[in-house]
Amino acid sequence: MTTRRRSFLVAGAAASFGLSGAARAAWPDKPIRFVVSFAPGTATDNLARVLAESIAADLSQPIVIDNKPGAQGSIGANQVAKAPADGYTILVGSATTQAAAASLLKTIPYDPVRDFAPITKLGHIAQVLVVPAESPHRDVAALVAHARAHPGKVNYGTGSSGNLLPSATLVKRLGLDIARVTYRSPPQAMADVLGGSVQFMFIDVSAALGQIRAGKLRALAVSSAQPSALLPGVPSIAATLPGFELLTWFAMYAPSGTDGAIVARLNASARKALADTAIASRLADMGFEVYGSTPDELRAFTAAEVAKWRTLVAETGIEPE
Repeated sequence: MTTRRRSFLVAGAAASFGLSGAARAAWPDKPIRFVVSFAPGTATDNLARVLAESIAADLSQPIVIDNKPGAQGSIGANQVAKAPADGYTILVGSATTQAAAASLLKTIPYDPVRDFAPITKLGHIAQVLVVPAESPHRDVAALVAHARAHPGKVNYGTGSSGNLLPSATLVKRLGLDIARVTYRSPPQAMADVLGGSVQFMFIDVSAALGQIRAGKLRALAVSSAQPSALLPGVPSIAATLPGFELLTWFAMYAPSGTDGAIVARLNASARKALADTAIASRLADMGFEVYGSTPDELRAFTAAEVAKWRTLVAETGIEPE
């Protein structure tokens, strides 16, 4: 094949992907870094690792998981916001990094909408209100009635922003006198719910599913507007708090200014992984409900979630740290 013929084919391939310039046409030509703003073993980390296997194969490049926990996820998110917009540093973000942090911290060093190029939604995990299996409360109404009858004698645990807001909203809207016990992580809070020293908590379905199925925790409600397929028969908290829904959602972002063709390629690769029935089943076993989106859909969704969290934090009176 002549040099002229080879050059024509390379140029044609670049055009077919809509890439601009020789450097972008070669993307990706080195490993890609997925920044996860939470520790290994967390829901975001588990999701990132499962998807990375498929995306790495699709893009023919290794994907390195880089855990950067701390400060409501803002440390890792800020690293991506400030990274070169070359498609090699990607945030596997969440409701915490892109919505909660802006309301729960006095300041964050990035704008969750302006400083990122949205790629795709990845799915969500509902929170579930749990009580110990030995608890006499079989539904939310019974728990609320007990709290009203014993003001100041009931408490709830929180280990993350996702745990906090559903409980705080329940307490505020129903005018309950219930104390909050704060833990460094959801598993620590759940351990005290299992032990009975804490009466209830909201926690990611993924973290509690095993204990619920083992009969050690009882699920009273989920934080999604509709009941979760993972917990048949468990009602939505919207039956108690009309119109309320709060999900632990996940999405993928690049630094703002990333070439649109690279964003489109990442979007296609991630959505291909999410559509794989084996991957979806594997993630469902972990408590995830997965789905993709267009970048524009994710941009609008992120902006709406920032506003939603701001409103709920103001309503509940939670003081930013």
